[in-house]
Amino acid sequence: MKQNKIYILTTLAGVISFMVALNNIELFDGFWSTMCMVIFSLLIPIFSYSFRKNSTMGFLLTIFPTIIVVRNADQHDWSIIGWTTATIFIPLILQLFFLSRSVYREYGGALLALSLMRTFVGLNWLTHCTEKLFLSNHDEGLVNFFSNVVGPNTVGTNLPPHLAHYVIIFGGLIELSAAISLGLGLLSRFGAFVASCYLVAAQLMSGHFSVGYTWALPGGGWELCFFFFMVMYPYMLPKTGGPISLDAVLRTELSANKWVKTLSGA
Repeated sequence: MKQNKIYILTTLAGVISFMVALNNIELFDGFWSTMCMVIFSLLIPIFSYSFRKNSTMGFLLTIFPTIIVVRNADQHDWSIIGWTTATIFIPLILQLFFLSRSVYREYGGALLALSLMRTFVGLNWLTHCTEKLFLSNHDEGLVNFFSNVVGPNTVGTNLPPHLAHYVIIFGGLIELSAAISLGLGLLSRFGAFVASCYLVAAQLMSGHFSVGYTWALPGGGWELCFFFFMVMYPYMLPKTGGPISLDAVLRTELSANKWVKTLSGA
């Protein structure tokens, strides 16, 4: 894929985000949260500059840590960090425009649409796994939900808080796997399978069926999980990953391996 024309903007904005994170390090709620925020904010300019000659990899790998930093800051009301980092989305959207135009001219609208939809629904998993994996202390409401809702729907009884924490982390790891595989388009058929199975489990374990269909109902109906399932499961089909994916960019001799070929969306 062609060189990223505006990598200077994303790199500069990433450096500013990193400096702001360092300057407000006292806001973070523990060692793990501090390490995650510093590392992910540093990865933004590193990825942007390192992959300046490849627009696809530059976009995908830069937006990945950006979402994590913005989401983590939003959860904790670290406004100065969140808003500063969110400005990176402006040049990223511009970069996506140029990238999409190039893909459309070379591959047509159908493959571009597949790529854009896969990237969105895949990276959306980051907004969920961030609250489970990249902060030092889990939100009390999240722990109570897994203890008092997931527990009874799964094992028939409330989960003790310490066990709920482990279940939350396990769920976060599955969501992160889906974000990496489906969002970045790295063995995207595998990511679609993982995400689809996870959504089925979430429906059963979270009691959404008993609430009703509409997601806006108190407790959340089964509408949203079903919607995302219907969007994701078609990506288990061959050659659905699209050109804006790591599967397409990283084609090597290994891509011909039977297992790689089976799990890849390219």
